[in-house]
Amino acid sequence: MIESEISRDRMQRRLDRLWEIGKTDRGGVTRLAYSEEENDAFEYVLEEISAIDSMAVEEDSIGNVFATTAPEASESLYLGSHLDSVFNGGRLDGTLGVVAALEAIEAVEASDEEPEIPPTLVLFRAEESARFGQAMIGSRGALGLLTTEDFSVVDQSNVPLWRAMQEAGFQPENLSEPTLDLNRIAGFLELHIEQGRVLDETSTNVGVVSSIRAPVRYRFEVLGDYDHSGATPMSMRRDAIAGAAEMITAVEEIGIEFDQDGDIVTTVGDITVSEGAINKVCGELSFPVDVRSNDRQFRDRIEERIVSSLEAIAEDRDLVLNTECINQTDPVELDEDMMEHLLETAESIGTSYRRLPSGGGHDAMNVQRLNIPTGMLFVPSVDGVSHNPAEETSEDAIEDAATVFARSIVDGVP
Repeated sequence: MIESEISRDRMQRRLDRLWEIGKTDRGGVTRLAYSEEENDAFEYVLEEISAIDSMAVEEDSIGNVFATTAPEASESLYLGSHLDSVFNGGRLDGTLGVVAALEAIEAVEASDEEPEIPPTLVLFRAEESARFGQAMIGSRGALGLLTTEDFSVVDQSNVPLWRAMQEAGFQPENLSEPTLDLNRIAGFLELHIEQGRVLDETSTNVGVVSSIRAPVRYRFEVLGDYDHSGATPMSMRRDAIAGAAEMITAVEEIGIEFDQDGDIVTTVGDITVSEGAINKVCGELSFPVDVRSNDRQFRDRIEERIVSSLEAIAEDRDLVLNTECINQTDPVELDEDMMEHLLETAESIGTSYRRLPSGGGHDAMNVQRLNIPTGMLFVPSVDGVSHNPAEETSEDAIEDAATVFARSIVDGVP
């Protein structure tokens, strides 16, 4: 029985070891895209893969890794996720998807059951946008979805993506074409913590994802005048911070207002002040805005409302507002047949399960965009915590999700 081959201890050992790679003094992990830490995490997983005699490994020009038990097979079920993280993130985000997929493949190999479709483990690079402001770089490259402009985006140190790839040991090629044989992908499965509270608060071990929200992201630059805080009368100030504070409040208020009409979340997660000081009126700052929805048309309405509202605030305060759209993707409905398959498999192993949407973006959405049958599982985020050192889930849920993946390998996909 496959179920008896799933090892909690092996998964926890791998999760703990990966946690050590990039572990911070605040208990989290920082493994940014194309960093030495991301490279080290890939090397560790490759070492673990090497112990499985049947696995053949390939690496593409931007560092994505594909390990399969049957390289000559005409089709394969792909399973996996990413190993990079946000700044001081949790130990499960992305990493759990790789570890559980490897465990499922390993369990099938150790069992007496023959898979209907042989599996391929996928390790995507650079899923998080923490370094370059661009998400899912690895999966987009593998699927032929990167543009020339994408390679020119820069990080906080003004290092462009193409150079970071080279410094990490890769030679990116023209990725207008996929690095994968798309006809070989019979389906794709990804596991992730929910990053929300639904599963945890309903004591549900496995969530089957129905759709994935997608963001539109902006960077707003607010320009005023630098002045002395003691010598400049209030009526004569062009205070960038005060203006930005009103703008950020407006972003929240618009999200709350339109949340009554449809699926929407609006977030300002950072503010960067240039040359700020306690005794200065601020003259320059920037902040990002993240707007997400499962409904593209509805999101477009909110996007327009936010931009026009911030422009009006800038005009009222005699500030300059520079607006840059840095990322825009479409929401995705995952494959209905794959969803039903995962729901039936979860029921067959006796775990608690439910269907729910994803608030965060994932590599799975890029695969589904190419009409490749894609499914996704969630496990609970304890207290809804994610992208944080306190990120955690239960061992029962991890084992159940890995078992669903193992059974899916053996039973095949719709």
